[in-house]
Amino acid sequence: MAEQNLAEIRRLLQQSTPEYRLALFKELRATQKIHKLEDAFGAPAEVILEAIHRAPELTRRMLRGVVADAAFFLYVVPALADRGWKDITPEGNYAFDYKLADTAGAVTIQVKLQRSEKGRPVVKDGRRYGFGSEVFMVEPQKTRGGTDRENKKTRPYRYGDFDILAVSLQPSTGKWDTFRYTLGRWLIQGKEADEIATMQPVPMAPNEFWTDDLDTAAQWLRADSGAKRIKVVAISK
Repeated sequence: MAEQNLAEIRRLLQQSTPEYRLALFKELRATQKIHKLEDAFGAPAEVILEAIHRAPELTRRMLRGVVADAAFFLYVVPALADRGWKDITPEGNYAFDYKLADTAGAVTIQVKLQRSEKGRPVVKDGRRYGFGSEVFMVEPQKTRGGTDRENKKTRPYRYGDFDILAVSLQPSTGKWDTFRYTLGRWLIQGKEADEIATMQPVPMAPNEFWTDDLDTAAQWLRADSGAKRIKVVAISK
């Protein structure tokens, strides 16, 4: 009987006007919550979203990075589980976002969002990196800056902080489930020998350094000798 009632409700909704559907949605929202964050904030989802909409550009940019992380968790991790991977990410703050393991062992992954400005993906000259004529960019660095006991900047990542960099390509694809992967130790070196540069090129299509498949990146990680690295090259004017 319940299934028949549900089918009838669906039929009536298909025949109803947008105004009727909106009125019904508002009645349902009075008793149904969308997300547990509503309880944590003590505010309905509509208020939380409005606050994000009104937030300064810097805040919204940071939140988009958080969305990229959530998208990896919701889209990529379950798909990997179907291929034998397990999420063994420990509690706490680390230089990596995820730690996943298959039968061959564990890998650590840092998730970042492709760089964009004014709602459009940043595009640079790819010839500087030995890639194609144009590349996207990603900015792998920590949110907070500072210095350590040796007076080294703490915002840049260091080689060894994570095994694989996963870059969300949402700014260029419009889809939150698209990622491109490379090895952390392949990234361009920063000012210090153990420092990862804060700007990294992402090719328009997969190549010898970047792949759209995390399994392939894991295979590269386990087979790589450690001598390979993306480098800035001189180009003629």
